[in-house]
Amino acid sequence: MNERKRKLTSTFLKAGSVIGGLVLWHVLATVVVKDPTLLVSPVVVAVTAYQMLFVTKDLYPHVFASSWIFFYGFVLAILAGVPFGFLMALNTSVRDYANPWMATLYTTPRIAFAPVLLLWLGIGAGSKIAIVFLGCFFPILINSYYGMRVVNRDYVELARSFRLSRSALFLKILLPASVPFILAGIRLSVGRGLTGVAIAEWFGATEGLGYLIFFAGQTLNIPILFVGVAVFAALGILGFEVIRMIEIYAIPWRKEPQGS
Repeated sequence: MNERKRKLTSTFLKAGSVIGGLVLWHVLATVVVKDPTLLVSPVVVAVTAYQMLFVTKDLYPHVFASSWIFFYGFVLAILAGVPFGFLMALNTSVRDYANPWMATLYTTPRIAFAPVLLLWLGIGAGSKIAIVFLGCFFPILINSYYGMRVVNRDYVELARSFRLSRSALFLKILLPASVPFILAGIRLSVGRGLTGVAIAEWFGATEGLGYLIFFAGQTLNIPILFVGVAVFAALGILGFEVIRMIEIYAIPWRKEPQGS
């Protein structure tokens, strides 16, 4: 009963937070700012989104273009980041060799790489996927690395005392213990990947949510600009929820998903 009451309270608080934010936004736009070239009401944004979705249907090509660029960069980052993080955790030579490059690339703003990648890969999909990949790769790599490093040493010693092979030790002890950290890194990479999509589509793109936001800002079309931002936010929330559901099923022994 207490658990049900806690969930109900949590739901009300979340709904109240969203409604309160929208009301505050509406008041700021209509009472405080009162300048549609600077800020518009969420009602205007909702009407514009409806028109772009169901009347003109202009929004779909932009959502599709951004979604598949994010998907490819995101999946490639998982496929590369998880194994390389494990390799760094299990091999000191690889870790020492890769650390300087990892620190350099991780701390360099991704927008600084955009012109270089466009020069190398052109203005097609390759450069955009590469920018998204760079945004997603490092959170996954770092969390995979630390997930493998913080495994309880008692479990490892116990497994060795039973003469488990190295492959069995990895599959039965190290990998399951690191799954919460890997999924936390994947959740973090969702936001960074969507940021990468926006950055990639500011340079040489003709469609996509990033292009839509950039073009709307240049033409002072504030309603469409906010529609683009709202769709990015919706995609981020959707990505977070999908990963959260995977966490619930993948690590049922944890009461709360990692990073929530």
